[in-house]
Amino acid sequence: MNIELLTSEKIEEVKTAMYRIFSAPPWNDQWTDHQLHLYVQELMENNNSLSLGFRKESQLIGISLGRIKHWYEGTEYWIDEFGLLPQYQKLGLGSRFLEEIETFLSERGIFTMTLLTERAIPAYFFYRKNGFTEKEEQVFFSKIIK
Repeated sequence: MNIELLTSEKIEEVKTAMYRIFSAPPWNDQWTDHQLHLYVQELMENNNSLSLGFRKESQLIGISLGRIKHWYEGTEYWIDEFGLLPQYQKLGLGSRFLEEIETFLSERGIFTMTLLTERAIPAYFFYRKNGFTEKEEQVFFSKIIK
């Protein structure tokens, strides 16, 4: 298994992975092809985008879609989407993928990974197990515009 940089030429493969990962429980996302294409395109084609894939032989089994963010404390990798195909979950491969991402980032002088997740889903415990810490001093706000 290996990690690779994903470019926008791989957008269809990434969309397929996204659909398979996030249409399953606990997320149960219901994407239209058009909306998913726009979302993945936004993530992968930004100037500061960093999209990484995890392959088993030729199959894309994991994705980490995010961006590089320059901050006063240093440069960080903000992960917008991270996941493995359902059949590869709970086998230690997600942790291995994160380890390879850490190596990839540290070789490029990036020493922080940041992400948001929900407390009530298994991903919360996965990230805690893999060394992510919850920032108690921060809060996530959202407002529905009518």
